[in-house]
Amino acid sequence: MKRIGYLGPPGTFSELAARFYLERLKKNGICEEPAIVCLSSFADILSAVETGEIEEGLLPFENSTEGSINIILDLLAQQFKKAKIKEEAVIPVVHQLLARKSYGPGEIEVVVSHPQALAQCRGFIEQYLYRAQKKEVVSTAEAARLVSLHQGPWAAIGASLVAETYNLVVLAENVNDYPENATRFIVISLKDSEPAPGCKTSLILSVNDRPGALCDILKEFAQRYINLTHIESRPTKGRLGDYLFFIDFEGHREDVHVRDALSHIKDYIVSMRILGSYPAHAAAKKRENS
Repeated sequence: MKRIGYLGPPGTFSELAARFYLERLKKNGICEEPAIVCLSSFADILSAVETGEIEEGLLPFENSTEGSINIILDLLAQQFKKAKIKEEAVIPVVHQLLARKSYGPGEIEVVVSHPQALAQCRGFIEQYLYRAQKKEVVSTAEAARLVSLHQGPWAAIGASLVAETYNLVVLAENVNDYPENATRFIVISLKDSEPAPGCKTSLILSVNDRPGALCDILKEFAQRYINLTHIESRPTKGRLGDYLFFIDFEGHREDVHVRDALSHIKDYIVSMRILGSYPAHAAAKKRENS
């Protein structure tokens, strides 16, 4: 039986993403339903995939409000070199304000959640929970657990799923600042996907230290009409001013024009690693509905 890891405890948005991914697998006609496995950290998920303890893992990669999840970029760049991206899924993120019992917004003394969730609800917190101290924890589910145990007027920000898990009441719905809030999750494995229509590719590279090096790389993609969908820089953790670049673009690494571009950019880089080629979310959704 295939095992798929996600960040726990149960009730997180990662669990919602895992359930969504299971539904996609069912629609694609899998023979045996996988088991979802709750793990305690992103590093644990990556390690379990690379050691074969689980076959796949789900990681949040990018949020429409707050951008890339930097810890995931750093783990993929610095520690885990065998993991590949084999698919992606975009999950709507709707936050609720949760507590043990009904409180007025002005009564809340502490609001607890994951740093990303607090950031995605910054405007709501400033307007309605101006008296509350913000407390960061490792997950929205852990926030709900702490609130369920605390006797004072604490509130958690999380999914409706976690309210059911910890028997909390919903004080306010849809408290994220932007209604289109969504998170792009990646599915990691030891292999990426075979060529198919609507694929994209992710890679990490470091460039030569000279003027225009990054521009030269981008020109190689532009000249072949390869659309870049995401570019992000992260420090190498070495010398100040040294950066790695994460690039996503349309196309599979086996496509002729992509292979040609990758062969030409080698003249401008110090190192490059392809994280994987995989169906883009829109293509995967179209495939499951066909």
